[in-house]
Amino acid sequence: METMQPTLKNGRYAWDRVNMPEAEFQERARRITKAMREKKIDVLLLYGNTFNEYGNPCYVTNFVMRLQRGVLAAITRRGDVTLIFDGAPRGLPTVRKMTWAKEHRACADVSQECVKYLTEKKLIPSRVGFAGIRQFMPNQQFRFLSDALAGCTVIDADPLINEMRMVKSRKECDQIQRASRILTQAFGYLFETPFPGTTERGVEAMLCRESRLEGAEDFRMMIGRPMQRTWAFRPAEENSFSPGETVLIYLAVAFERYWAEAARTYVVKGSSLEQVQGDLLNNLYGQRLKEMAPGKSASQFYRETMAELKKAGFEYISDYGLGHGIGLGIKERPLLTDEEDTPLKEGMCLSLRLLIRDKALGAVMLGNTLRLTKKGAEVLTV
Repeated sequence: METMQPTLKNGRYAWDRVNMPEAEFQERARRITKAMREKKIDVLLLYGNTFNEYGNPCYVTNFVMRLQRGVLAAITRRGDVTLIFDGAPRGLPTVRKMTWAKEHRACADVSQECVKYLTEKKLIPSRVGFAGIRQFMPNQQFRFLSDALAGCTVIDADPLINEMRMVKSRKECDQIQRASRILTQAFGYLFETPFPGTTERGVEAMLCRESRLEGAEDFRMMIGRPMQRTWAFRPAEENSFSPGETVLIYLAVAFERYWAEAARTYVVKGSSLEQVQGDLLNNLYGQRLKEMAPGKSASQFYRETMAELKKAGFEYISDYGLGHGIGLGIKERPLLTDEEDTPLKEGMCLSLRLLIRDKALGAVMLGNTLRLTKKGAEVLTV
């Protein structure tokens, strides 16, 4: 069976307390409990799952499971953090090494264990905040939890957590920069290494290996071949490359929970992939970077970019979006769309992608991970 994701994370799995010290999480808990007191929330429940949506509980606890399971972090107004995860008690020794939270609960059903915890803490009835629960918790568990909390006042805390996660601390930016460095080295390896007779899967395997050797915790690759009559980005397959063909490669890697992504355009020449240096696209991309400034809304930046693309005569391919926030999730708020009114702020980390049609190459794409500073956008994946 072919799948885009494994059932077990097979990369580096560690907590480097120098890169991400316990004080970082204590400060997050302090800010969260301060917001909880302002909104009169007695207990906040943050839910996520393993591969893509682990960000909410991980933001508070640093914990992410290696299996495709659910995780819930509960934080009280006093700042007590409890980690509840779907798994066997034999996993508790590993859990203790990966999180600063002092109370850990292994269970077969996260919602049932959560209700048990709230009952023990005399938090039913109370004012309970939900973050990630409505979106990611399995429906049966969500219904059980909702019924059990019928006497509670449930508050949507997603805006509260999203706002905090959008602006990264210095330590978070450093982690994203480390992930970006792995991407840069992977693309450098791709450019410098000949691939005689290699298939898409062969290239993917070599890039995955190089990324893992550099410490990648997770690896994603999508490929596009725009000179084919019908094409779209897709997982690599057992297809060989043709001389002179355009190849678009999107890579994303995670390092100690934090993601970075980038996209490049190549042309097959002999046994190598030669990167396309499109001056017009590069110039436009550089100009948009200069215009990405704190204070400007995401929607304003999107509209200005669309206007510049039209002015330059580019046919923009909108299927994959202009970009979005990136961090503990491969796709976070803010989204660079016409509807996103969130102001851009110093400390945000974002992806920015431009994908346009080209008569000779079919399409060209350039994408990077950025950090927003007082002076503007800084490219991390270079």
